Amino acid sequence: MDILSFILGMSIVVVIAVAIVAVMAFVKVNKHNKEIDELQQCLGREIEQQNREREREITEVYRTLDSRLDKLESKLITSRKA
Repeated sequence: MDILSFILGMSIVVVIAVAIVAVMAFVKVNKHNKEIDELQQCLGREIEQQNREREREITEVYRTLDSRLDKLESKLITSRKA
């Protein structure tokens, strides 16, 4: 009877220890998932910001190029008339 009680007691201790480890692992996994989600959102915002900045720069280049071409066209027209 003593051996059976000892085996049952140790089994309960092992089951409790496994349950505690499982709960701790579950909490860590959830924490890491939240961190990953936050990083993905942050990276998504960063990518969107870089895309907007690139589009703004491209628009600025086109605007400057258009202005320069208009000035060149104006000079060519005035030089042809003269």
